[in-house]
Amino acid sequence: MKTEIITAAAIQYFPLAQLYVSDMNPRQDADPEGIDLLADSLAMIGLIQNLSGTVDADGRVGIVAGGRRLRAIARAVERDPTVTKRHPELASVPVRIAPDEATARAWASAENAAREDLAPADEIRAYGRMKEAGADVSTIARSFGKTEAHVYRRLALAALPAAVLDALKTGHISYGMAKAFTVSQDEALTLQVLAEVMGRDVSEYRIKQALQPEAISGTDRRALFVGLDAYTAAGGRMNRDLFSDTTALHDGDLLARLFTEKMDEAAAKIGEVWKWVEAMPDSYVPTGLPRSWTASIPFRAS
Repeated sequence: MKTEIITAAAIQYFPLAQLYVSDMNPRQDADPEGIDLLADSLAMIGLIQNLSGTVDADGRVGIVAGGRRLRAIARAVERDPTVTKRHPELASVPVRIAPDEATARAWASAENAAREDLAPADEIRAYGRMKEAGADVSTIARSFGKTEAHVYRRLALAALPAAVLDALKTGHISYGMAKAFTVSQDEALTLQVLAEVMGRDVSEYRIKQALQPEAISGTDRRALFVGLDAYTAAGGRMNRDLFSDTTALHDGDLLARLFTEKMDEAAAKIGEVWKWVEAMPDSYVPTGLPRSWTASIPFRAS
């Protein structure tokens, strides 16, 4: 029996100027912002995955797999030539060379078909692990080629109980439903609501209501009158929803007290001019105004 010897494709090193994106590469276009972010990542951690290509008749190397990486290497070096001292592989680039054109085309097709972004639950946990290891948001963003806003939102999800991320990973809740759980201040309630919504199509709004039934919106007339700074300065608890830019206040009694105190203070000042002043803690529309008016008038005076 004849034994066939299969030789692994060789890794060779080439100057950056000798490389170009081959016509075989199916990803001929690249988002400039995405390339900038990937260049940031390469400048931070270097090249961790080889490129693949084929040597042409002129001795140059056409990259059939890794075109985005090649563009990002060029961008990183253009912005900071000294980056090659920290990461020599960005100057002498490792390329796996295909033995023939058929293999090169197969590699190009295979990478394009197999390329897949991290599942949301996996990406969330990866960010969480980096944060626990001491990485800041800027470092995480550069390492993954993402915006800082994207990382902040993922880290909010990373703080959820493991059961919520497990449910997201297995498809028992949607990504939108997982986002709604970030408003919770109570892990026991979180797990209770999770058990109730798993496998069901429940709106984010309903989940948020279930997780913070006593919460007061930051747009509530009392919150607007008191002011969020004054509320928090008095020890009031609140949280901001990173996914909807809304704010929820969690100390209703405190807000009511601050509202009354500020109303009384304002009434006293007005009373220095008017003979009679009455504070109206509830919304009030005086007789004679159209009912379509929704303005809240806090005082009556004469």
